Amino acid sequence: MKPRRLAPRFFQISLLVIVVFSFTSSLFVLNGKASPASTYYYRFNVGREGFTNVQINFNSTDALGDSWVFVPRFSNWNYSVTRGTITQSSIVETDQVISQSLYFYQAFRFRYQSSGTFNMTVRFDHDSAALIIEPRGIFYSPQIGFEPSSSSRAEVLFYSSFIVKSNLAVVVGANGNYPAAMVQPNRVLFNLPENIVRLQVEFSTQQTTPSYTTLMSSDNKTFTFKSVTRYQTYARSVLNFYDRIYSANLTRLFNVTLDSVAVQWFLPDFQSLLTVGGFVPVFTGEQLGEININVAFIRAVNGTIEVIAAHELVHRFLGRTGLSPNDFLWLHEGMAQYISVNLVSDLGYDGGKSEKGNLENGATRLIQNLGGENFGSLSLQDWSPSYQPSNVDISWLYVASYYAVSRLPEIVDRQGYDYYSRFFKLINGAKVDNINVLALYLSTAANASVAITLKNRWGFDLVDLYNSPVSDLLKEAGKTIESVNPVFQPYRFFAEYLYRQALISAEQGDYPRAQSLLQLAISLANLAPLLTFLTILVILALLAYFLSRRARRPKPPTTVPPPPPEILQPPA
Repeated sequence: MKPRRLAPRFFQISLLVIVVFSFTSSLFVLNGKASPASTYYYRFNVGREGFTNVQINFNSTDALGDSWVFVPRFSNWNYSVTRGTITQSSIVETDQVISQSLYFYQAFRFRYQSSGTFNMTVRFDHDSAALIIEPRGIFYSPQIGFEPSSSSRAEVLFYSSFIVKSNLAVVVGANGNYPAAMVQPNRVLFNLPENIVRLQVEFSTQQTTPSYTTLMSSDNKTFTFKSVTRYQTYARSVLNFYDRIYSANLTRLFNVTLDSVAVQWFLPDFQSLLTVGGFVPVFTGEQLGEININVAFIRAVNGTIEVIAAHELVHRFLGRTGLSPNDFLWLHEGMAQYISVNLVSDLGYDGGKSEKGNLENGATRLIQNLGGENFGSLSLQDWSPSYQPSNVDISWLYVASYYAVSRLPEIVDRQGYDYYSRFFKLINGAKVDNINVLALYLSTAANASVAITLKNRWGFDLVDLYNSPVSDLLKEAGKTIESVNPVFQPYRFFAEYLYRQALISAEQGDYPRAQSLLQLAISLANLAPLLTFLTILVILALLAYFLSRRARRPKPPTTVPPPPPEILQPPA
């Protein structure tokens, strides 16, 4: 029997059925993996002043299910169900759904049922989701968090005149940053690859110059705040805080006052949005500039902006005492952190307590990583505004600075504020631009040498002058020279030169030479006004002498003499 031959048309139809079945089966499998039964869709509408309306839409095709989503703790929110029913719900802390407790957020847990589709919408507002200082703005979304088995997308709709910078629109997640799925002039669409994320988008405004309001502190008139008008309420709060701590705390601690201090907001660049709280620029001549505060931190925990403001103000006080950040940046940053977190914590702000906890935890981790407290490996002593040690995480430098300043009073068995208050009184009017002289005054304030701790325990390179026979003479010479007005030159310069040479001799252990040079420097500094006056008199006398000599010289004739007689006779 011959085998039966299949018709070509039947073969084509069978092949088509197989292909279609294979395609639809693959599509079903792929869709089953990529499209879970429940989805969250976030929509952020950003207004002209940064005020943002948030809408979170949840959809599920499950007949029964449960889920959770982050909602704000301190602002009003609501939800509405358009399809299905919520059978049970509760508000819990975020650490019950993730491994972290978030200060501003809670989790809304809910159980639902439906006959095929469940739909719920959560709504709330955020008054500063977009931070704007014209011509720039940065949208930094409220915290996004949802049940991880759900998929999610988000879109941000901006005010009509805002223009999104397409290369600066990302999803910020724990595992990295993810680019936007689509960017239009005033709209951005994101896929959310993680369930705990934020959105960050930079945009430009048509208005190029902000509207400013200048505010002045009400009590001592020391502070002025040039604030973008939309943030003037926060600026007034900072000024009130400065009024509260200026006289009651800081002038007593540092033993100096400030003439005038300008404060302003700044909007950082896209990459460093939350990494820099504030700064004070150092100008030529080591003069410190205005206080700049990162406006992004108006959204932080209550007290965080106060910690930043106090930190930067401490820099201004330290500059007034004569301690330069160019010489002792570790002391500047350590003191600014130590005083600001303790001061704000003592006033009862949560932000102060959390920032102090962060520093203490960071110090513990740093010492564990270093295998001890030797900060020499960090080159902490050499750190300056113009030099950051290579291969060192700058955050470790800040932590090490805080640790040194916070632990020094404990080591010398002194209460922190009392110890440093005594130190600042001692250096008032002194010349302190050398680590050995700094250690000398720190030791004098403690009535005990701190050099062993600084050198052997923390890795500083210094010489202990506290127990030297010229310690008192060094302090006397430094203060005497600093009290001399710079106009009394060149004698102040000569006195400073002798002081420097004496300091070198003392560091080398040549105390007789150091003593002689210091005594000479003190005498020259005390006599500088008189010597300058006598020098000016001598110069004036010499000038008068040369002018009188010149006046006594015979003057050349002013008329032409008559010609010789023979020229007047007629020719023969």
